[in-house]
Amino acid sequence: MLNISICEDENIQALYLESLIKEHLDNLKIEYNINLFNSGEELIKKYNKYTDILFLDIKMRGLSGMDTAKEIRKFDENIEIIFTTALQEYVFEAYEVKAFRYLLKPIDKNLLFNYLDLCIKEINQKNKKICLKYKSNLLILNLDDILYAEVIQKNTTIYTKDNSYSLKMSLKDLETTINSSSFFKCHNSYLVNMDKVNSINPNFVTIGKYTIPISRPRYKEFKTRLTSYLCDSLF
Repeated sequence: MLNISICEDENIQALYLESLIKEHLDNLKIEYNINLFNSGEELIKKYNKYTDILFLDIKMRGLSGMDTAKEIRKFDENIEIIFTTALQEYVFEAYEVKAFRYLLKPIDKNLLFNYLDLCIKEINQKNKKICLKYKSNLLILNLDDILYAEVIQKNTTIYTKDNSYSLKMSLKDLETTINSSSFFKCHNSYLVNMDKVNSINPNFVTIGKYTIPISRPRYKEFKTRLTSYLCDSLF
């Protein structure tokens, strides 16, 4: 079941967008539930933490879509936000709130369908789990929970927001197990989740409180891959 919310203060626009989404998901034979909200205030008040995709109008009466997104990001990092707007000027602010896409009005039907396909793929990727041997147990991790991995002596340590796990496996084997385009080996000893990167320079990448070295030969490729990855995620 795919849970979708549409926040749009123009009822005709909201119903049109809903009809297009239904058309595409029906063709894909995907089960879904769509909720409509006519203001940012109503959306936040009635927020459903199980929502997968939010279509959010930027220019609304009262709380703007951008301010609504900023409030949502305080308690939900996982929801995929697709902004709908007639203006291009907010594109960089959209990046700040980790918007998945930026959809200009009047809405292009084929572009919307493409964004939905990509968004569903991204959601499936985030929900992907890997199973690893950890001590005498099996460790199951969501890919989206992994910040980065580091080789320490003969072990590979995986860092998440709240924990770290030292495993008897090579970084190459971990990279093969993960098998995701969102991860990049920025150094012989480090594998990072590009979704979690806060900043980079020729020597280091920052992820939250962690500072991770970048090898000089890989900096240019990493910068190119990261830029391409983030741009693909936004536009």
